[in-house]
Formats: sequence, C-alpha cells, structure tokens
Amino acid sequence: MKLFVLDNGTLELDMAWLVLNPKPATVDNKHPQADWVTIPTYTVLIEHPDLGWVLFDGTCHPEWESRWPEALQPIFPYRAEERQYLPMQLEQLNLKMSDIDIVVISHLHLDHCGCLDFFRGTKAGRRGIIVHDAEFAHALKVTHKGPVDYSGAYVKGDFDMPNLNYDLMIGPHLELAPDLHLYHWPGHTPGLIGMVAHTEHSGTFIFTSDAIYLERNLKEWVLSGIVYDTVAYFNSMYQIKQLARKHDATLGYGHDMEKFRALKKAPEYYE
Repeated sequence: MKLFVLDNGTLELDMAWLVLNPKPATVDNKHPQADWVTIPTYTVLIEHPDLGWVLFDGTCHPEWESRWPEALQPIFPYRAEERQYLPMQLEQLNLKMSDIDIVVISHLHLDHCGCLDFFRGTKAGRRGIIVHDAEFAHALKVTHKGPVDYSGAYVKGDFDMPNLNYDLMIGPHLELAPDLHLYHWPGHTPGLIGMVAHTEHSGTFIFTSDAIYLERNLKEWVLSGIVYDTVAYFNSMYQIKQLARKHDATLGYGHDMEKFRALKKAPEYYE
C-alpha cells in the first residue's frame, strides 16, 4: 500500500466553528474579537494492491463560487491555486479522475464532497460512492424539505446528481481490506466516516475527518462549533483516542494546519 496526502488548498473561517465558544465574553470584555483562521482541506489517496486506487474525501469544487450558495461563501471561503485542485493533484501522479476505483466520502458537507461531480459516469461513480447510510439519509432530508437547496454546509447540487451511484455503508465498521478500514464516527454529522490505514513501513494512520477538527479538540476534550449530536461526538473522540493508542497511530485531523504541515504531501508517500 502507498498512501498519498493531497493538498487541496485552504478554507478561511471563524475559529468558533472549530472550537466551541473559544473566547467567551466577560463583564470586562463583553465583545471579544473573533479569531479568523486558515485551515487545510485535503484528500487521501491509497494505491492498494487488491483494491486499486482508493480516494478518501472529495474536498471543494474548483468552481465553488458558482456552486455554493451566496450566503455560505463569505463564511467559509475556499482558497486554492490551480495546482491544488483535486484533478490537478491527481494529474501530478499521472492519474485522471476516471482512474480512481473507489471513492469514500467522510460526510456530505460542501468541503468534503465538492468534487463528486467529476466522478459522474466513471468506474468509481458507477460502482457507487461509499457514504454512510445515516449521512446520506440526513443530507437528502435537510436539502429537500425547504425552499432552498442547501441546509447548513449541505448543498444539494454537490451530491444529488445524475450518473452518480452510492454504495451505502451500514453499521459501525467496514473492512475494505485487512489493512484498510472505515469507521462510523458520528457527532459532527449523523453519518461521518473515518479511515484507518495500516502501512507496512510507516505505521498506522487514522484520518478522522471532522470527527475531530483539531488536536486541540482532543487534548482539551472540547466540542467543535458544528455538532449534530454532542454525546455521539465525545463517544467518537473516545473511540479514536483508543484506536490511536492501540496502534500508536499518526492522526490526520480534519482541519488542523500544524498537523497537516507535518505530513508528507504528494508526490511523496507513505508505505
């Protein structure tokens, strides 16, 4: 197995989305200034001897400004150079989107499934994009019940489109191969999926997606600002913590810039 981390650019946002109430007001400072921060958005590519090319997550669409609702654009603006767009990141590895065999989407928020559009009609799209059953049901429900085609960070046009099939994961665990596993870690959303990869020489990697945004969430045992189920959030963090201890794993948090910078980036890889 070879494991590539693909740098797909950054998002800008208020720290309060990442850490719940990071600067509470006090009697002496009734209006604390918000911290505007920059965080990574990335995908993980696996070259597997039995599965072929496996892509974990779908980052943001290059044409995000014409696809995202105007109300969301100033809240989480996406910044990337052309070379960081997912199709370009694959191209540097001499791959096309159509070469990918399996796509796993951690959850259906706009910064994690934006490039599903490129998989319509491909072998991965025909096979079925792996998404958790609870996530798919929730995303469809919230984007189809109101007067607009989005709800929170779910944008209907990012995942509900023709010529794209889904392979729904049901339950807490799915073994893709003995060395590649998917886990259901709800909390941030109802059906978030994380990935655990056991490499031969570089050890175990746990990619939490937004089950844990930052190392700070885990170390301080604190919620993020976007949580569907607070009890499930802490249960999932506990499971991840125990898995990391068991395997002495490297944690790939959802959006931790410092930890992201420490990872090798494609074309370098772990194996």
